[in-house]
Amino acid sequence: MTARGFTLTELIIVMVILAILAIGASSYLGIGARMYSEASEREQLLSSGRFAAERLVRELRGAAPNSVRIAQSAGISCVEFAPIVSSGLYQQLPVTPESDKTLGLLHMSWQADFLGLPFTVYPLTPADIYSTSGATISLDGTLQADADANAATVQIALATAHSFPKSSPEQRFYLLAASPTSFCYNALTQELRRYQSYAYLAAQPLPPAAAGILMAKNVRAVSFTAVPASLSRNNVVNVMLRFGASNVDDLYFNYEVHIPNVP
Repeated sequence: MTARGFTLTELIIVMVILAILAIGASSYLGIGARMYSEASEREQLLSSGRFAAERLVRELRGAAPNSVRIAQSAGISCVEFAPIVSSGLYQQLPVTPESDKTLGLLHMSWQADFLGLPFTVYPLTPADIYSTSGATISLDGTLQADADANAATVQIALATAHSFPKSSPEQRFYLLAASPTSFCYNALTQELRRYQSYAYLAAQPLPPAAAGILMAKNVRAVSFTAVPASLSRNNVVNVMLRFGASNVDDLYFNYEVHIPNVP
């Protein structure tokens, strides 16, 4: 009686075939897993980059006229601007050579907490916002009784007399945020951070004296450039952000931000 079974050669052939199939299957699964990982990483990088870029662009569009300034030093690039809280027209304003304490403003939705905010009239350069040129003052004073029935007229008595260097052709004024805002890129850490809660300073700080809020990581490069406003063009800020990660191609965000506010 002949015994039935497999020869050694047959077993080796089967083992080789199974090994080939296993290698092929593992390679296929590995490629799929790698593709999924890269797609997920790219999507995360895209979302992070889009959030930071959109936040920066939206805030820049609300900047006060001629308040944008840019500084670079030791691998740090910053764009700084003064956010607008509110704006309106004035009826009474002391302009050089006159000096007075009384301001007569037209504003439909005046709020008590506007007192104490920076108040600027016809700022033509960043120095008019950040230094003591006289175009920007702290609105320290008291709100006077208003006889206007529709509450459109606001009378303010300043704590001290002041004289503004120039009058706005449109009699426009701006109320600014209590603190400027900066977006700073650190090439060493490859991070983009947002800074606030620091004083208006004549010299642009790098970075401002604040902890800062992380906006984005994996930022490979940042470029800020500003084009001053002219009679036929708004103030324009060009922003370029490049994001990158180890396993995905770099992502670029390029924006040309027009600041529509005029003095």
